[in-house]
Amino acid sequence: MAANDDQVQEHITSAIFGPRQTKIDERRHYLGSLRERVELRLTNDEIGDPATLRRFKAVLPQYLDKDLQVLINGKEGMGISGPYVKLCSQSKIPFTLINNENAKLDPDESGLLIVAKEAVFRSDDDIKLPPEPKAEPKKSGWFSSLFK
Repeated sequence: MAANDDQVQEHITSAIFGPRQTKIDERRHYLGSLRERVELRLTNDEIGDPATLRRFKAVLPQYLDKDLQVLINGKEGMGISGPYVKLCSQSKIPFTLINNENAKLDPDESGLLIVAKEAVFRSDDDIKLPPEPKAEPKKSGWFSSLFK
């Protein structure tokens, strides 16, 4: 009889508060997903930078063949996230605008995530957007130094 009472209590608790979730704080930070599924993360601050959009366009093709989804913070407004939404739809990558309690406006919170359905276990450095390659200075030989 005690096992049946536990099931009834579990059912009532689930009906009142919703189903149980694991790692609630982590889900709040990663737009409802888990850290272990994140392939790429951009913060709210990074999304507003036009250079970040160029770098994102450059790395996006490496994610096209994988079964991934893009989560975009919808609270930032279409002015900031609009180019990312457009790029995802042009690339035919499924995306979701997150506009619930998981989407935060703080500059260091998640603004855009590329997530997998299964765990991928990347380090913090691996989920950041790689830096834009710097243009190498033009090398000059010894002959050109004669005419300076």
